[in-house]
Amino acid sequence: MKRLLLLCSFILMVLTASAQTGAVIHSEELTYNFGTIAEEAGLASHVFIVQNTGDKPLVINRVTASCGCTRPEWSKEPVSPGKTTEVKVSYDPAGRPGPFTKIISIYSNGKKGSFNLAVKGTVTPRPFRPDFSYPYSIGELKLHTKNVLFSSVIPTATSGERVMILNSGKEELSVQTDKLPSYLMAEINPSVLKPGETGEITLLFDGHAAKKPGRYTDNITLNISKGGKKVKGKLQVSANLVDDFSRLSATAKANAPQIQLSSTLIDFGVLSDKGKASQKFKVTNNGKSPLVIHSISCENELVTIQGGKKEIKPGATCTFTVQLRPKEIKTKLEALINIVCNDPNGPVRLIKISASK
Repeated sequence: MKRLLLLCSFILMVLTASAQTGAVIHSEELTYNFGTIAEEAGLASHVFIVQNTGDKPLVINRVTASCGCTRPEWSKEPVSPGKTTEVKVSYDPAGRPGPFTKIISIYSNGKKGSFNLAVKGTVTPRPFRPDFSYPYSIGELKLHTKNVLFSSVIPTATSGERVMILNSGKEELSVQTDKLPSYLMAEINPSVLKPGETGEITLLFDGHAAKKPGRYTDNITLNISKGGKKVKGKLQVSANLVDDFSRLSATAKANAPQIQLSSTLIDFGVLSDKGKASQKFKVTNNGKSPLVIHSISCENELVTIQGGKKEIKPGATCTFTVQLRPKEIKTKLEALINIVCNDPNGPVRLIKISASK
């Protein structure tokens, strides 16, 4: 009997010892929904309660967010076993109408890798501001711009932009879009404008639906109807879908690719009408891992880019050629070459092109 009791005591001690888990990070609430928030209302904040359910002090080393519009705040004091701490997450809705989901990654000694929280919601656009002018027209529909440029978007985010519109005619105008790519959504409010009435077109770019990083440029067709007659016009929409670098460790960033351009300005000077004009620029990878060129493009149809490589090894250099068609250039030309790559310190690079006649 004594031996049996000693054996049971020993097993209990072993089980107790094996149950010592160290620090363990835990939160009952993993996702918070802000619901509907107004763009003009300023920062929206929520506090997550994080608990240490282990038996050693929990130390939060860093907290990152999947977008610069989301700011986490936390205490760097160790959290004793059984105790809690707060992680405050603030989201800035300014310039971001539409639905959003943002990931907050907590790095600590309580979990290998990251412990993830999330905030989500929908931002309603700010009310129309009367200081807009409308220099562009599609029939009697006036627009404040025909070119929509999104900020850089990561695959887990949705970004929104607006085009202000005005019915300058004396009859109602119906405004609709043709079929859009899967990664673009459009909401026209109101879709029927009374004479003199203003409204807006809200465009959303869904990074998750686009999937592949690079430059996206689309021409959206607007159908303007009045009294059974239709007029068509175009909106040009551009966005850079970039890799999500928010979870890169310091070591990974130190070993990342680094893009270097031989020039950020290519000036062709005064062009003649004979033949083609061409110049070269070089791209060098000064990093420690392969540099991937997701896309290299120019939205001006008079500019052509040739050569180069899609992947550049560490320490290597490749050459691209820029060609113009002088006969089709009538006055001064100014354009931008847009490069999207996997350099976490600058995934989007621009080269200005200029020429004159």
